[in-house]
Amino acid sequence: MKLLGKVLSVDKALLILKLLAEKGQEMKLTEIADELDINKSTLHGLISTLKFHGFVDQDVRTQKYGLGLYLIELGDIASASLDIIQISTPIIEEIRDRFQETVHIAKLDNNNTDIIYVNKKESKQSMRIHTTIGSRNPSYCTGVGKVLLAYLDEKELDKALQTEFKRYTINTVTDKEELVNTLKVYKEAGLGFDNEEYSMGLRCVAAPIFNYEGKAVYSVSISGPTVRMTEDKMKEQTKALKEAAAIISKKIGYKE
Repeated sequence: MKLLGKVLSVDKALLILKLLAEKGQEMKLTEIADELDINKSTLHGLISTLKFHGFVDQDVRTQKYGLGLYLIELGDIASASLDIIQISTPIIEEIRDRFQETVHIAKLDNNNTDIIYVNKKESKQSMRIHTTIGSRNPSYCTGVGKVLLAYLDEKELDKALQTEFKRYTINTVTDKEELVNTLKVYKEAGLGFDNEEYSMGLRCVAAPIFNYEGKAVYSVSISGPTVRMTEDKMKEQTKALKEAAAIISKKIGYKE
């Protein structure tokens, strides 16, 4: 297949990477030159550039070339860019069907003061939580928000909490120090909770989802009416949520 307007030097550099990947082993400069039919002096310039940028490594002892560690990082970044909706949908559908409650995937937004629901599978029961994908709620009084706030660094968290804490219910935490202490507990547990803090009659439990950098970028939650979200049921849900969050995290590049 001919590619119009291709840059020969870039094309040759990519051929070097493809060859090293296909061979799966280190190669001498002369071996690469013979395989690709590239002049040695030209090849040396190309491979030196690839080495400089971390795409290629050279064994000091054998002088052979192999793929560089930076390609691993690029692979992780590519994994992280995969569609979170596509990845999470079958997993949260399974949780929804198992517990018969609404399951959300959310992320922080607006300087971490809000959460946005990016995926959702709604309970099929007549009494259930009603939300829409793309809708927002405050992060400081929602389970999906608090579990993500818990993993922010001190500076990011302080900035996120420079906001007016509106009291939505009698359970809403509006004291900053109390909230920060609660978030420390949530981080240690790897879970976040909303006990009728945003809406009376509604409880939620959430777990963090980590990306390839080890950052908590999404959260997955189970939400339902307090009449069904009993302590015993929520204990069972926390285990399932942690397992689901671990699976999704792995699929977007997280490595423990």
